[in-house]
Amino acid sequence: MKWDFDNSKKVANELNDSDYEAAQKSVLFAGINRAELTSMLPCLNGQKRNFAKDDWIVRTGDKISSVGLLLSGSAHIERYDYWGNRHIVTAVFPGDIFGESYAASPGSIVNVSVLADENLSVLFLNLSKTLQMCSSSCPFHARLIENLVCVLARRNLILNEKLTYVTQHTLRDKILSYLSAESIRQHSSYFDIPFDRQQLADYLNAERSALSGELSRLKKEGIIDYQKNHFFLKNQ
Repeated sequence: MKWDFDNSKKVANELNDSDYEAAQKSVLFAGINRAELTSMLPCLNGQKRNFAKDDWIVRTGDKISSVGLLLSGSAHIERYDYWGNRHIVTAVFPGDIFGESYAASPGSIVNVSVLADENLSVLFLNLSKTLQMCSSSCPFHARLIENLVCVLARRNLILNEKLTYVTQHTLRDKILSYLSAESIRQHSSYFDIPFDRQQLADYLNAERSALSGELSRLKKEGIIDYQKNHFFLKNQ
């Protein structure tokens, strides 16, 4: 699949207020106000597209030249190995960017997929235009380039965090490492995670039955409590 910006049938209507709010929450547009963003979108060939639940936004093997900014809904980035086993890389929420590393490397083939968890909309932006000053000489374009560097740095941190979880010696340690990090990130011992049981198992590179069993043991031991994707870390 290639993101085709010349096909008007694939492009949705102009951005609404909630779309602008999501875009301005993104690291990519930090410090850029709505008027500046509106002025910048034509320079970046910005286009909005809608996807239904379980639609593929990106598939392994695609070649892309633009980044995607999630405006609404949720998705997740996943990778499949040769035997078809799924490994979830990370969840994607409004304001999050995906595809930036591949779009910055022209000709590279995507080795991950992005799947819609629910109905959602995405703003696609031509990265090649992002990396050079536009013809309008926008004074805020330099800020956008700085922000893009921050996006790439944040992606690296996310991958390093996941590496910390999956390299723990036991499944128990993987679970507790991940839940502890989520509690700290959300500044609460009560928090929601963005995965169901199968997705969490795929994220931590574990079997679902083993994961469910370990969660049950941790609950019986009074270390954690949970209801579906809502968790509570207890002080012992």
